[in-house]
Parts: sequence; C-alpha cells; structure tokens
Amino acid sequence: MTKKFTLQKEKAQRHRRSGGFTLVEILIVLALIGIVAGLAMSNLGEIFGGGKVKAAQTWVNSTGEAYVNSYLAMVGDYPKSLSDLRTPPNGVPPFVKRASDLKDPWGKDYVYLYPGARNTGSFDLSTTAPDGTVLGNWDSASGN
Repeated sequence: MTKKFTLQKEKAQRHRRSGGFTLVEILIVLALIGIVAGLAMSNLGEIFGGGKVKAAQTWVNSTGEAYVNSYLAMVGDYPKSLSDLRTPPNGVPPFVKRASDLKDPWGKDYVYLYPGARNTGSFDLSTTAPDGTVLGNWDSASGN
C-alpha cells in the first residue's frame, strides 16, 4: 500500500508541475508582446497620416467643389475667395458656418483659385500635404 501511495503522490506532483508557466516563460511572452506592440506603434503615424491625406483629397474633390458649385448656382458667380462661402451676398445663407471647415487636416487654409490655372474655365482647389504632395481637384493623370 505504501508503494501505491508513493506512485500516486509522484504522479500528482508531476501533474502539478506541468500545469503552469514558469516566470521565465511569462517574461519571454511579455517581451515578445512588447516587441510586436513597438513595431505596430511605429507604423501608426503612417496609418493616421494617410487618413489625413485621404480626408484632404476628398475635400478638394468633393466637399469643397460642392460648396463652390452651390455658391455659383445660388449667387450666379464664383466666389472671389473661400471666405465668401461663409458670407455670401444677397441674403443667401452661408454654405460654411465655421472657418475651420475651410482648413485642411493639418490646419492650413485650402487654396482656391478662380479662374483656375489647372482647371481653365472653372476653379482650382488644393492643399499641400506635409510631405510636399499637392492634392488638387484636377486630374493628375492629364499631366497638368
């Protein structure tokens, strides 16, 4: 009976030892998680920076163009500057309520040019990303 009890005790001890993680194993896993998180964090600037570029491109190609074209339809002429969208003449309600709506994601004013240098016969809307890329409402494939 003693031998049987001893075998059961050894089996239980082996089972207990193999059931958990050692401190070294836990530290290795934490170090690996830290390395992966550090690599992911280093790419966050590129990810969010790309979102700002997309937002600015959308504004110059869609939102800003819609404001200017609506101004043309309601006032009968193109605005002289983007600030005219906030204070249109002849009792026309403003197209933009806040000055910040006329700023790009980096806090700079969008550039408006009428008549347009690239869009002759209409207007140019553009801004410049921090990397120097010009984002405009013209077709970049046309070579203009």
